[in-house]
Amino acid sequence: MVPQSLFPNGRWLLCEPKYFDVTYEINPWMSLKRTPERTRAQQQWQALHHTLIRLGAWVEYVDPLPKQPDMVFTANAGLVIGKRCILTRFKHAERQGEEAGYRTWFEQQGYEVVVAKSGFFEGEGDALFAGTTLFVGCGFRTDPAVEGELKQLSGAKELVMCELSNSYFYHLDTCFCPLDAERALVYPGAFSSTSLARMAKYIRLIEIPEADARRFACNMVPLGKRVVVPAGCSATYELLAKEGFEAAPVELDEYMKAGGAAKCLCLRL
Repeated sequence: MVPQSLFPNGRWLLCEPKYFDVTYEINPWMSLKRTPERTRAQQQWQALHHTLIRLGAWVEYVDPLPKQPDMVFTANAGLVIGKRCILTRFKHAERQGEEAGYRTWFEQQGYEVVVAKSGFFEGEGDALFAGTTLFVGCGFRTDPAVEGELKQLSGAKELVMCELSNSYFYHLDTCFCPLDAERALVYPGAFSSTSLARMAKYIRLIEIPEADARRFACNMVPLGKRVVVPAGCSATYELLAKEGFEAAPVELDEYMKAGGAAKCLCLRL
């Protein structure tokens, strides 16, 4: 057994990009005319994987499934609270085939697997904890009707619904990232004004510029005081430094072609 002290920044689930590709278009980033370069995508995933381990994360793996090119984005597998997994219910038929693979993995690992029956729910892509408060994105993928059920299943002290209004930021984790219980990075252009006001009542919002947002700067993985973040987001690195965090950039442009980056590729266990 590996001592937990060697990996102080939690357990994370990844999926190797064996079948990663763009074979359909279900968000504005995806285009069948601009598909990922396979070798480069594998190299970028390996760089992310090694960075996570170097920064004290314990990594586990779910087997990729054929004909499921987006399964590499494990943040959408579900929301994990202790030994319970609220399994995702994908909105788009193109991704629904991933659900069986994720369910099998969680059940084999001894998790209690539950499903929100009141609507579509796309896992940690749309549900992020800041302390005991759960922020839930809705408007494109996750159904607002799941609010009450999610609060009960997750055990969140507070649940804040966040209305997404820009289709380029279709999941919450593309435009919002809690750094800890008190503060979060946000791209305000992704939200309705009423949602931003509501969110600001629960957490201090640190706004990032649009140029960085379109480089998926908010799609980052906080590991203590270090943050794994996509390359090319210099203004966001400066914001992080002012808050006492150190950016660990990783090039992930091949995954941006499918609409995701660092956080999309990692699920906190």
